[in-house]
Amino acid sequence: MASLEVVPEYYRNYRLDDFQQQAVLELLKGNSVLVSAPTGVGKTLIADYLIDQAIAKGDRIIYTAPIKALSNQKFKEFKALYGAERVGIVTGDVVINSEAEICLMTTEIFRNILHQDLPRLEGISHIIFDEIHYLSDEDRGTVWEESIIFMPKEMRLLGLSATIPNVYELAAWISEIKQHHVSVILKKDRAVPLEHFIYEKHLGATNLKAVIGYKHQLEVKDHPSLNDKRELETTHLDLIKHVNKQKGLPCLYFVFSRKMCELKAQELSFQRSFLTEAESSQVEAVCDRLIQEYGISNLKTANQAKVLLMKGIGYHHAGLLPGLKEIVETLFGMGLIRVMYATETFAVGINYPVRTVCFDSPSKFDGVTFRPMTNLEYFQMAGRAGRRGIDQQGFVYILCDLRNLRPEEYPSTNQNEIEELKSQFNLSYNSVLNLNRNHDQDSIKVILNQNFATFQARNDKRKSEQLLASHAEKLDSLNADLCSERENSGCPLVYLRLRQKLKKQQRRFKFIKGRARTAIANEINELRSHLDLTTARTCSPEQQRKCEEQIQVWQELNQRVVSLQERTSQIVITGRFYDALQLKTEILEDLDYIKGGELLPRGEFAAQIYTQELLITELYFGGLFHELDADQLNALIVAIDYEPRKGEFYPKHLPFDQKPVKTVIRNLVYRYGVDERDAVFHPSLSNFAYRWSQGCTFAELIKDSTIQEGDIVQAFRRGIDILRQIKAACAGQDPIFASKIRDCMERMDRDIIQVNL
Repeated sequence: MASLEVVPEYYRNYRLDDFQQQAVLELLKGNSVLVSAPTGVGKTLIADYLIDQAIAKGDRIIYTAPIKALSNQKFKEFKALYGAERVGIVTGDVVINSEAEICLMTTEIFRNILHQDLPRLEGISHIIFDEIHYLSDEDRGTVWEESIIFMPKEMRLLGLSATIPNVYELAAWISEIKQHHVSVILKKDRAVPLEHFIYEKHLGATNLKAVIGYKHQLEVKDHPSLNDKRELETTHLDLIKHVNKQKGLPCLYFVFSRKMCELKAQELSFQRSFLTEAESSQVEAVCDRLIQEYGISNLKTANQAKVLLMKGIGYHHAGLLPGLKEIVETLFGMGLIRVMYATETFAVGINYPVRTVCFDSPSKFDGVTFRPMTNLEYFQMAGRAGRRGIDQQGFVYILCDLRNLRPEEYPSTNQNEIEELKSQFNLSYNSVLNLNRNHDQDSIKVILNQNFATFQARNDKRKSEQLLASHAEKLDSLNADLCSERENSGCPLVYLRLRQKLKKQQRRFKFIKGRARTAIANEINELRSHLDLTTARTCSPEQQRKCEEQIQVWQELNQRVVSLQERTSQIVITGRFYDALQLKTEILEDLDYIKGGELLPRGEFAAQIYTQELLITELYFGGLFHELDADQLNALIVAIDYEPRKGEFYPKHLPFDQKPVKTVIRNLVYRYGVDERDAVFHPSLSNFAYRWSQGCTFAELIKDSTIQEGDIVQAFRRGIDILRQIKAACAGQDPIFASKIRDCMERMDRDIIQVNL
């Protein structure tokens, strides 16, 4: 067993903190490790040390990231550190040196390898899950769970996150299903402490209580400013002015709208520049070099961004061209962007700390609707504030709009109130197929009980039962102390209530008519007879007050016990996902994908498709893919799994006949009961893909287009990813079509669409 002496005090000229040394020690012992530590304290140094150790031993390491951009960034970093021959990358649309000692990939790719090609992981000693809190992501969390469930037992993991409140629960789950020790390294203190503010231009940097009080004062006085938008509104310009005055630059300003990122950056640029002449010239030189390198000099957006960047102002969002993102990130890393307007994608993994983080609103658009930020989201983004070794303090501001002030939408600034990770496990059709492909029915039942959701349900039930037992015991104790007459009319409290009820009914009797009058008369007579025969006990007012308090406590506790009993009885542990498995299996049997637990040709094909697997399989086996030429096929593929943004329309004329596609979707949804989300198709970019496949230049392609360039690039890259999956699925059985797919990919994967690594 390793001893503390094995762990170096310094690594890469950094003195290792206690938590870093503890993490390294646990890894050297052969344990898996979960590190929950704030942004900027040096979590990645632990991963770097682990990689160095693995290379020295001749082992291999997989590094997974939640988004391709982060995988690409890490690929470049590791190439610079270890040399190109030792580093590989595998994402849906890029495969470089996949057998290298250090292999970067998205978590989805790792999960797919576990299902399809387990021997490929031979020699892998560790997997690093960066941003492991994505396990609770509603759309993608299942991928993390499946990756952990199916990873080989001898493999160890290192999970990194800034925020896992229930990290010990997560560690206990992993330890239980992988049957080895999982160490938790928890660090709560930030290297640079944060100060949290609400900003309102009349009050300055303040807190929510003060803002609520100020608005209340205006309302009480019916102040004229309440009807004056300009007087009442606080804008990003007000906040940036305050931040600059407080020497708070560089600043990262989160805006949950791509369009507003760009508009606000432009508005600020009209007012001022944050760079000296020499700095501005430096930015211009970097922009010119990289714009030329990425081949985007003929694009209007690149030149528009350059004008802003030369003033020290930038914007960053998912709709930007990858090359333009690279330019912005390069300049930001050089410290030449003083104010960066960004959507939350900039908060994931990219390690560019700033002095100040601002939020344009406490609410965000999540793709469906506007909703308040969760505390987890807030701290994930706010954590960028404060540069280690440079700043004594990091500053976080939320802009306050008095006109639409809703205090309940503001996140808590108490780190102890960050939401716990919750399992989002669900079974896809691909998961069901691969479970049947790789396991027998008994094993499948065992696996279905190994997910984090079941583990959390078991914990939840145990806690509920313990609490229920404790409450029931207290209830019994209270019961023993309660007066034996408390429910009898001899109790002065009950006697008094009956007298009050009698008086109330007597008052009602004077005014009521009809049949109800007879019923009330009978009730009055019964009450009067009962009271005449009853003698109330003589209890002092003090005794009555005490008795009433005891009864109140008993009733409240009894209600909690009843609620807990109901809740505990409803918590399902074993077989939570059996119904979902059964339903999806029946649909797959109806579709001829599976029979008696054995995969049929359609099932074998679909098991290798991880996006819209049913739709793609039906289109392939229906012959539609084979009928189209390469350009038409590219146009069709880009429409699969594409979710249009607001304002995108359904084209009237397409380069392929969409009727067979609509028929397939209609059959899947209405005949077989497939959820509409498992048959997503929207061809708003199909004409773009067709022209691009035919050789059109990107500048020609986007001329007069209202769709953002980055969205077009992402859609084309997703199309290449789908083509790669189809090629792998049909290569053994349909080599001629696989060759056609290769041609399709070559037509799409060129120039600006090609990933530049």
